[in-house]
Amino acid sequence: MLKRTVTGAVYVAVIAGFFVLRQFVDYRLFDVLVWFFCALGTFEVSRAIKGGLEKSVYFAAIIFGVLFVPIYCLFQYAIIGKAGGYAALILAGAFLIFSVSYSGIKCNFKNLSGNILPFIYPSLLLLTILLTNDFNDNSFIALLLVFVISPVCDTFAYLVGMTYNKIRKGKAKKFCPRLSPKKTWAGATGGVVGGIIASVVLLYIVGFESDKLSPVLAFIIIGVVAAVLTEVGDLFESYIKRRVGIKDMGNLMPGHGGIMDRIDGMTFAAAFIYFIFLIL
Repeated sequence: MLKRTVTGAVYVAVIAGFFVLRQFVDYRLFDVLVWFFCALGTFEVSRAIKGGLEKSVYFAAIIFGVLFVPIYCLFQYAIIGKAGGYAALILAGAFLIFSVSYSGIKCNFKNLSGNILPFIYPSLLLLTILLTNDFNDNSFIALLLVFVISPVCDTFAYLVGMTYNKIRKGKAKKFCPRLSPKKTWAGATGGVVGGIIASVVLLYIVGFESDKLSPVLAFIIIGVVAAVLTEVGDLFESYIKRRVGIKDMGNLMPGHGGIMDRIDGMTFAAAFIYFIFLIL
């Protein structure tokens, strides 16, 4: 427990440090954090499903994870400007074509989908964080929502689920027992409540204005949907781990697992938050 607490505190300190650098030095420094997530996350996913990957596809996926964010930054800030997202998508498309053309003939559909996975997950979801960071307005609160809602949702889900399960003497109704035996409907509900609380608290701390929707209503919606997507992201990663027979995606963070074990739900929530802020 001590190891898990210390690791979690270090993780939070690193995230907070990048927020400080973003606000007081240069907002583009935040992309370094996303690059770390993308490179290491892609490596963890590729390694987890390595047994079903063609060898060349495995190494291509790792190279892709390392290059994805630098290519985005190169086009966004140095070459063309405001074109990083397109460049990153073109890069992903090129690697996807390589993966399909190299392994598609040899593999059945199930294996082919595995060969495609590391070029999509988590990089294309993390692309929305890069795009959010480049918002002219409201990027700070949007990023806070990304990095606050998911851990608060996880914490509330754990505490509410554990407490309710004790009250019911271990007979709380399971949420998705085939993928995650410990998750309960009570925990899932608690996670959504936690997401709403985190979202509304951030609204009152940081502030937000919109002429399209009431800020309170907008942030309640963000809290609900982002929390649900956090739980979907958790289950998606659980599905991958169960299919390949592993407990954690990695061991970078003692007591927590790999980096994907920390950002699995956040990446799904980030995509929604990016698109909702485009509307607002």
